[in-house]
Amino acid sequence: MRRIMYLWLPRWPIDRRRLSRQKNSAELAEEAPFATVADAAGRRLLAAVNPAATAAGLAPGMPLADALSFLPGLATALAKPAEDAAALRRLAEWCGRYSPWTAPDGADGVRIEITGSAHLWGGERALAADLAARLDRRGIASRIVIADTLGAAWAMARFAETSDSVVILAQGELRAALAALPVEALRLDPITTQGLRRVGLKRVGDLYAMPRDALARRFGETVARLLDQALDEMPEPLSPLGETPSRRVRLSFAEPITEPADLMLATERLTADLIVRLAQEGAGARRLALVFHRVDGRVERISLGTARPSRDPRHIVALFRERLDTIDPGLGVEDMILAAYAVEPLPSEQIGLPGQTASPHPNPPPLAGEVLVGVIAPLLDRLGNRLGLDAISRLDPRESHIPERASVRVQPHLTLPLPPKGRRGLKTPSPPLGAERAGVRWGIKPPRPIRLFDPPEPVEAFWLLPDDPPFRFMWRRRRHRVTQADGPERIADEWWRPGASGEVDAIRDYYRVEDEEGRRFWLFRAGLHGGDHKPRWFVHGVFS
Repeated sequence: MRRIMYLWLPRWPIDRRRLSRQKNSAELAEEAPFATVADAAGRRLLAAVNPAATAAGLAPGMPLADALSFLPGLATALAKPAEDAAALRRLAEWCGRYSPWTAPDGADGVRIEITGSAHLWGGERALAADLAARLDRRGIASRIVIADTLGAAWAMARFAETSDSVVILAQGELRAALAALPVEALRLDPITTQGLRRVGLKRVGDLYAMPRDALARRFGETVARLLDQALDEMPEPLSPLGETPSRRVRLSFAEPITEPADLMLATERLTADLIVRLAQEGAGARRLALVFHRVDGRVERISLGTARPSRDPRHIVALFRERLDTIDPGLGVEDMILAAYAVEPLPSEQIGLPGQTASPHPNPPPLAGEVLVGVIAPLLDRLGNRLGLDAISRLDPRESHIPERASVRVQPHLTLPLPPKGRRGLKTPSPPLGAERAGVRWGIKPPRPIRLFDPPEPVEAFWLLPDDPPFRFMWRRRRHRVTQADGPERIADEWWRPGASGEVDAIRDYYRVEDEEGRRFWLFRAGLHGGDHKPRWFVHGVFS
């Protein structure tokens, strides 16, 4: 059964200002009336009031002029809804210690789905009591309600006539608990609420006997939908604040910790607990996050990714160790959570016995690409988590005759493929007739330079016959005299690709040339001789 915990903060703008660093004496003094002010429709209205102002008869929505007539000494400040919303979002993230399904609701609420999480805290009442105690220590006024539906929890938090700060509705108590609440508890807009009251429907229980079709025809489908959602007769989705982890482990401390050595020990323990779960499932982690919950409500985070699925505890701990100095423990960390957001299958491998060489694939031996990937993946992880994963890329080969299309730049943390297993045992295609007599090694391209220019750089070249290489060319304001040359190697445009030009300039004749100083270049002539057309020359790369 789904269980929702709703946290209502009736004085959130006031409490948020009191907790912030920018305070004044009037705000800090509980006995001094204080209110925030906002502009609405050309008037200045009270947006939020502290307990002293409430006791004096002030309430949100009251015009500022009327409030000052009651309390001439009322201290005011401009409301900052953007800062209030940002702080509420941080509070919702802080509530992630209880469940990953948390999200802010409106301007003064946090909704938390605790299905399957309450037993970790000793039950729903213990969980709610822990949250209430932490908020009370910080001086944040709150009411916590646990129910089967979000609509019921929202309604009870705001409209239940009780002085209890924690209300828990057992299964099957929804209808009786909601019946006595006003229709405003269904999260209806003021116009719809006024229409319901005009026809005598003042309580939620008054709507139970009404046919849903009649309600929809008279007041729209919203009333019937919200009523059914509150009574658990229609599902209501709950979107979390961020991405929900697939697996996570938590560690709470009896006393807050601040020392880097203690944080490192806790990281090692959390990693060991997560690795056990991953090993049981035959999976490895690709994206991880280590979350630190501070006693002051702030949440610190370390996020990292791996090029390949991993459940090596030493490797994962080493990645976190390099970033641990970026965490500010403040007055202390009271909870740490290690969450895995992306996992992939990772079967068990034999890593060798003492005195023997590791051989993960004893028969047949591993491909050279597999060995390279296994060696370079940890290096990519360390560089990526130190410089940022988006700052690292690699060249991935693509099937194309055009040199600049033969590779594409990809990010290794997105995919690091192994060579296809089907490559073993493949037969080399038969060479065409006459290839061996012509001395051609079929299936092997002529040498390519390691460094290519993107785009190719134009040069001024001089040559004699149409298919001859240049005997001199000018590049970057420097003259080069060719002493040796090899070619041409003709590469035509890939006419089957979308957007292929099919023009004469798309045909290239490549030459490998060497100048008097021994430097080697990869030049090509774009276009063919004929008519008034004059080919152009480019340098596409240099040999080391």
